[in-house]
This record gives sequence, C-alpha cells and structure tokens, in this order.
Amino acid sequence: MATSSASPAQQPSALAIFDLDDTLLDGDCTHLWLEWVIACGWVEEGEALLARMREQDLQYHAGTLDMTEHLRFTLGPLIGRQRDTVREQVEAFVQRAVAPRLMQGGVERLREHREQGHATLVISASMHHLVEPIARFVGADGALATLPELDAEGRFTGEPTGIQTYQQGKLDAFAEWLAAHDTGFAEGWETWGYSDSYNDLPLLEFVDHPHATQPDARLRATAEARGWPILEWR
Repeated sequence: MATSSASPAQQPSALAIFDLDDTLLDGDCTHLWLEWVIACGWVEEGEALLARMREQDLQYHAGTLDMTEHLRFTLGPLIGRQRDTVREQVEAFVQRAVAPRLMQGGVERLREHREQGHATLVISASMHHLVEPIARFVGADGALATLPELDAEGRFTGEPTGIQTYQQGKLDAFAEWLAAHDTGFAEGWETWGYSDSYNDLPLLEFVDHPHATQPDARLRATAEARGWPILEWR
C-alpha cells in the first residue's frame, strides 16, 4: 500500500476516508472487472457469471451477503493466473474502464483534502488488486481492501486472505493499518468519511465528519435523521 507523500515536517493531522464503489466510482469495480475478464476470454460462461454477480449485489445492499463466498466467486476467473499477468490487465482496466466512470465531484473532494494537508485513504469491500491501482490513480495516499492469496509461484489461488474489509471489517483493517504505521493518529486526528452504503455505518459513525454520497435508501434515512451531509456526485 502506498503511504503518505508528506515529509516528516509536514505530517498530516487529519484523515479523509473514502469508500470506492458508488462513492468515487459510478458503479462497482468488481462488476466492471468481471465484464473485462469476460471480454478477455478468461471466462466461458459470461452471462451466468454476471447474473450471479447481480444477485450478490442485491444481497450486498440488503446487508445479507456472505462475503467469503462472494470473494471466492469474484476470484474464480483468476485461479492459476500469475500476479504479473493480472496486474497488466488491471492497469489497462483502470485506464480504459474505470477512469471514464470516476465521479468528478468525489475525485475533486479527495484532492481538496490533499491540498489541505489531509491524508487520504480508500477503504473498499472490493479486492485489493483492483482497489489499490484505482486509489493510486485518483491520488489517494493509500488503500485498504481484502487481499487475494497467492501461491509460492505468485499465482492466484482463488482464496481471500486476511481481514475482509466489509462492514465492521473496514474498521478492523483500519485499526491494523494504524498499528503498522507511525501516523500520529492516536494524538487526535480529525477525520472525514464518505460512503454510499449502509454497510459502512460503522465507519461513518467512527469519523468526526460523516458524509453520505449517493446513499442507498437506508443510509439516506440515517443521514437525514442524524443531520449528516448528503452529497450527489453521480
């Protein structure tokens, strides 16, 4: 994961945390990626794959998704593929499929935080091999997401590993990140949070300044009841 580019004399004292899918990106990067790998010929039953993805997307928004099963499903087309081969495809994917769908308002807000000297972090329920290059592309200081398991030869096994960055897992991954980085956060950083999903309520409740971005119905109702800003970047 990339770290802040600030010099020791300019260490940030504030942090802005952004969700990715439907927050910075108009759509879901995993769904877009599956369309990409189908077009690459890495999947034979493309329509069945997308139908299952749509079904799991409904479960995600309902808060009933089995995340381990979902991650195994999305990693399926990569089993046995070399990390470098996948990385090359992901870089092309970010340039050609993701970049045109980034929401300008969200990217500008992230850059505004950076201009103010705030650290910026993308935390997403999507997989790290997709999230990290997108976070780097938009200029975030770092990215947290579930890691894919690789075998001794650097090939995808189809299994996720480590903390799953979903619901409370986002905060668990964030706590682990803090423990591994000398950020000064414990001294009292001011925090902002941006997400579209009720699944991210633990994260939004954690930060000082929560924002609902293109919120789903449950998050919109919560934001309205609590007086949180509602942003529409789509």
